[in-house]
Amino acid sequence: MTQELIELTKWPSMPAPWSSIDPSEAWVWGDYVALLQTKPILVAEMMAKMTGQKGIGVPPMQYPFAMTVFYRKDRNPHGPSSRPVLVATLERMDYAAVAKMMGGIDLSGMGLSGDAPVVQGLFTAELRLNLGDFQGDLNRDSARRYFLNLIGSHLSLEGEPVMIGAIADVHGHPNTGWPDQEKKKSAGCLSVLVALVLIVAIMAFINQI
Repeated sequence: MTQELIELTKWPSMPAPWSSIDPSEAWVWGDYVALLQTKPILVAEMMAKMTGQKGIGVPPMQYPFAMTVFYRKDRNPHGPSSRPVLVATLERMDYAAVAKMMGGIDLSGMGLSGDAPVVQGLFTAELRLNLGDFQGDLNRDSARRYFLNLIGSHLSLEGEPVMIGAIADVHGHPNTGWPDQEKKKSAGCLSVLVALVLIVAIMAFINQI
């Protein structure tokens, strides 16, 4: 079944593709490439940095881990697109950031204090889903197991995923279809083409806050 591509301008609060505070991991599974990301910034934050716009401050949603899934470029039924088909997340609300956005209101009376629960999320081309609280340990091994199980089930994948290295190793790898010349770019940056597509996203997000 063909998976629709995510329109990045639709989800400015989604984790930005390729963003990770560490080299992390890249996996190939069937027709797909999956990136395990650690503390990725938001699409809106990425665009603020790339376009020199005023920062959005501390975002209300934090992503300890995320996994962004793309078609292999050599097997993409939509053509050689850089847009993902799924983004699975472990997310946590930042109550202090929420309070600031609401004019400094005290949220403790609503039970919103301390550490927020970690929630399982999923972005698709059409939906942003809340899949309930995450019950595992909040570390890379646990996040990886959860993400790969979710992706395998959602995409009805067969066989086993294969780790090919760090995120930067996607470019130029023979099993991804992503050209080597893109490897010159920073592993944490979007391509220029994707950046242009995202310009609208940052403006939409800023107007919402």
